[in-house]
Amino acid sequence: MHILLTGATGFIGNAVLRALPRQGHRITACCRHPADLPIAGPSIKPLSVDFNAAAGVEYWLPHLNGVDAIVNCVGIIAESGGASFAQLHARAPAALFRAGAQAGVKKIVQLSALGADGRAESAYHLSKKAADDALRALPLDWFVLQPSIVYGDGAQSSGLFHALAALPLHPLPDGGRQLLQPIHVDDVAAAVCRCLVSAVAGQKTVALVGPEPIAYADWLQNLRRRLGKPPAATCSVPYRYALLLAGLGKCLGEPILNKDNVAMLSRGNSADPGPVTELLGRPPLSMVSQLFEIPASQAERWHAALYFMKPLLRFSIALVWLWSGITSLLFYPHELSYRLLADTGVSGLGAPLALYGLAALDIALGLATLARFRPRDLLLWQFCIVLGYSLVVAFCLPEFVYHPFGPLLKNIPFLMCLLIYRQLEGEKP
Repeated sequence: MHILLTGATGFIGNAVLRALPRQGHRITACCRHPADLPIAGPSIKPLSVDFNAAAGVEYWLPHLNGVDAIVNCVGIIAESGGASFAQLHARAPAALFRAGAQAGVKKIVQLSALGADGRAESAYHLSKKAADDALRALPLDWFVLQPSIVYGDGAQSSGLFHALAALPLHPLPDGGRQLLQPIHVDDVAAAVCRCLVSAVAGQKTVALVGPEPIAYADWLQNLRRRLGKPPAATCSVPYRYALLLAGLGKCLGEPILNKDNVAMLSRGNSADPGPVTELLGRPPLSMVSQLFEIPASQAERWHAALYFMKPLLRFSIALVWLWSGITSLLFYPHELSYRLLADTGVSGLGAPLALYGLAALDIALGLATLARFRPRDLLLWQFCIVLGYSLVVAFCLPEFVYHPFGPLLKNIPFLMCLLIYRQLEGEKP
C-alpha cells in the first residue's frame, strides 16, 4: 500500500516509519523538516508539511494522489507560542481526514490518546476527541487508536519520569494511587501495521495499553530501582497542591509538567487489554521485561540525575548577570568602580558611560537568560563577554589573578557552565 504518514519524525511516528517498510508498504513521510527524518530508503518519500498551515481540505488533496491509507501520528504534549492543540490535534487532522475521504483513501488510522472520550475535560483530550469524532463520521474504514503512556527509546515523557524517580523524595498526588497502563512503542507501531492489513475490518476504537496496570507510586519506584537506586521516601500531596506544584513546570521549561497532565493523571490511564491483544494477535509486551528488568545505561542515569539541574543552571546564570548589574548600579561605591575603570584605561566621560552601560548590559543578559531568548546565540555571546572581561582584567589588573580569594579564576568554572548549558539547550527534547 501507499501510505501517507504524518508526524514521521516524532517518537511514535518514527517507530511507525521504521515498521511500515518491513510490511512492504511505500510511505510518503510528512514532517516539517524532511532533513530530520531518521531513516531513508527507496520506499520512503519525504514531504515537507506544516500542520500549522494545514487547516483546509485543499491543502491536502494534492498530496493524496495514489494514496491508499493515511496514518496520523502528529501530537504535542503541551502548547507553545507556535503550536496549539486546536490546530495540530483537531483542525489539521480533520481537514486531512475529509480530504482523504474525497480522494478515495481506503483506510485512515488516527493516533489519539486514552481518555479522549465523553469524560474528557483537558484541552489535550478534547482536541484529540474532536479529530476522532471527525474521522468517525466519514464513510470509510477508520481506526482510532488510543494509547496510554508510551514508553521506549526516545520517549519524551521517559526523561521526566526517570528524573522524578531519581529524586530522593517522591511527591505523589493523592498518594500516587492512580493507575497507569504503559504500552511499548513497538506495540503501538505493530498495532498500526495490523490496522493496515486488508483483512482487518475498520471503524473501531481501540485502547492501546500494556498487559496490566500499575499505580503511579509503584511506577516511579520501579524506575528508580532500574536506575540502581534504593527506594525513595514518599509524600502524599493533596490534589489541589499538586496542581500548584505542576504550575512550576512552565518556569522550569518542562512542558510535560503542567496542570492538565496532573488532572489527566488523577483521572487514571488504564483500560481492558483485551481489544489490543485481539488486534495484535498476542498479548502486549510486558513493561517488566521491556523496561524494569533492563538496567539503565550510564547516559540514562546521568540524564535522570541532571534533568532538573538544567533549569537551575539557567536561573544561576541569570542570577550572576542580574546581581552583577544591580550591584554595580546600587550597592558598590561608584568611585571605586571609576578607579578600577581608570586602571583599565577608561576615564573621563567614558567612565560613567562604561559603568552604567555595562551594568545595563548585565541586567539585560540576565533577563534574556530567564526568558530563554535565542539561548544558544545568547550563551555564546555571554561566553565571549566573560572571556573578554577576564582577559582585560588579567592584563590591566593582575592583582586579581593572584588574589587569594580567586575573584578572576572563578570565571573559569562560570565559562564552563555557559558552555555546558549551551550544549543542553541544543539538545532536542
